Amino acid sequence: MQNASPESRWFHLCLADDLASPNAFVTTRVGAVPLVAQNIKGRVVAFRNVCTHRFAVIHGEPAGCGPLRCPYHGWSFDADGVPVGLPFNPTDFQLEAEGRRRLALHPAALARCGRLVFVRVATDGPSLEEELGNDLFARLAALSDAFPRCGDAVEPEGDWEHIAVNNLHIASAPGRALVLHSAAPPGAGERYSRTVTLYPATAPAMIDAEMPA
Repeated sequence: MQNASPESRWFHLCLADDLASPNAFVTTRVGAVPLVAQNIKGRVVAFRNVCTHRFAVIHGEPAGCGPLRCPYHGWSFDADGVPVGLPFNPTDFQLEAEGRRRLALHPAALARCGRLVFVRVATDGPSLEEELGNDLFARLAALSDAFPRCGDAVEPEGDWEHIAVNNLHIASAPGRALVLHSAAPPGAGERYSRTVTLYPATAPAMIDAEMPA
């Protein structure tokens, strides 16, 4: 899959924790296509991050918390991508239900592997598990579940296990720490790269002493 077009590949976006709160969102780009994953009333969905009215980018920040609302005319969208809040609709737009559905946001693909969230521009294609392979999918899911606690950054050492898949590089020390580095997808700026260090739920005191305060 490494030779496939970027729009047909899965890219790691964030942790499920980052999208756990209502209205939490995380954005990225794949080539020229802006994407957003957002929690809308408890449902996490992904769309092209472009309003279908005047094609303005909806969320301009890499991550945040706020309704899926276009800053241009204030259109807001539901979990199906349909515009449900249209200021001045009776006088300016006069859109009924069918007209709103025609202006729904373009969906993007979203998948989870344990606590790891991946996105893809194309809505059709191999599943994330098919792209990664069963063994790697199971390994990544187990690793993400084994390190549930975010903490201070730490640099991987030489004896750590390293796994690289698409834009995601994982370095892990069993029972100690897990470092996830998500490089920006092709065509995206460095503002969309992310690194997080995770720890076991209960770390031994001697391991905590080795980590930065």
